[in-house]
Amino acid sequence: MKPFDVIDVEIYGESHSAEIGGILRGLPAGETFSAEEVRSFAARRKSGKYLFSTPRREDDEAVWEGCADLGGGIYRIDGDLKARIFNRNVRPSDYSYTLTPRPSHADYCAWVKDGGDAARSGGGRFSGRMTAPLVALGGVAKQLLGRRGIRVAAYIGELAGVKGRGYADGVTEEEMISCLSSPLPMLSHTDEAAAAVKEAAEKGDSAGGVVECVAFGVPAGLGDALFGGLESKIAAAVYAVPAVKGVEFGAGFGIARMRGSEANDPFVIRGGRVVTEKNDSGGINGGISNGMPVTFRAALRPTPSISLPQRTVDLAAMTETEISVRGRHDATVVPRAVAAIEAAAALALLDAVLLAEKEKAKPDKKTFEVDI
Repeated sequence: MKPFDVIDVEIYGESHSAEIGGILRGLPAGETFSAEEVRSFAARRKSGKYLFSTPRREDDEAVWEGCADLGGGIYRIDGDLKARIFNRNVRPSDYSYTLTPRPSHADYCAWVKDGGDAARSGGGRFSGRMTAPLVALGGVAKQLLGRRGIRVAAYIGELAGVKGRGYADGVTEEEMISCLSSPLPMLSHTDEAAAAVKEAAEKGDSAGGVVECVAFGVPAGLGDALFGGLESKIAAAVYAVPAVKGVEFGAGFGIARMRGSEANDPFVIRGGRVVTEKNDSGGINGGISNGMPVTFRAALRPTPSISLPQRTVDLAAMTETEISVRGRHDATVVPRAVAAIEAAAALALLDAVLLAEKEKAKPDKKTFEVDI
């Protein structure tokens, strides 16, 4: 099942294959994008940008196809857009867990689903490495959204149990963007968070966290009821990011502890626009955007590759055994996942926008028109 209605996203390759990449179909022909802007966005996902990332270094330079080079790094989209990324720093010998699956990795499930050759080295197609092409394509989506007045920003809301400031605390879009140049893309308490991750890493362990994402400028009217809901579309895209184990919108699970009088977002008129006094609904009612910023949080599990001994099984002998995972790994994937979650959200929002534009263009359209 595909999560999108207008666009289609295909990611191919494996963590240690010669090439990985992504194909983005369904974009309006004639739209343009800056490769330099994509490169700058992708740099946020690269190892070495933030603290605690894996020592594996890749340049993640995308080679673009399905577009025309207009010069100056500007490309015009002419068809299916393809981003090819070549792996330069592969070490598959570090990973051989086909018959001794790593706990909480996809090794065992891949072995069951696809057979003994499926659990490839380094996580194969399940690896976080596969978010590199996702970010490249999401970087294009962000530019197309920007021309429509929609900006997507993400940052770390919580890391290793340390909570930072976020949207609910009244931080501005500028503050969210400025933190991306810090050693950790977090709005406050970075020293405490860094110390907590360092403590886990020194013990051979890892840490998880929460990424918060906010989309500004989203018009009212995107999405639909039931399975066509905007929350469903965004969540489906975000769950494509490995390590994501939970997604909540607005006040999320916290809204279950409120009363209706507290949880409801009163409508008011400000500057001639209908807005809400607060935004516990995360900018979405009934699966449809209400014109407020769309906000959600994604919970990411601790990196399952840890050097501590762990119990597993030997699938050949059908006995229990113990392993310590080798290789190059992030003590926490959260800082690098910020760009990946931002990219996934941008692709989902772009699909919702293009669907609204398509519906608006119908000559027999009689329902409320979304002003895109």
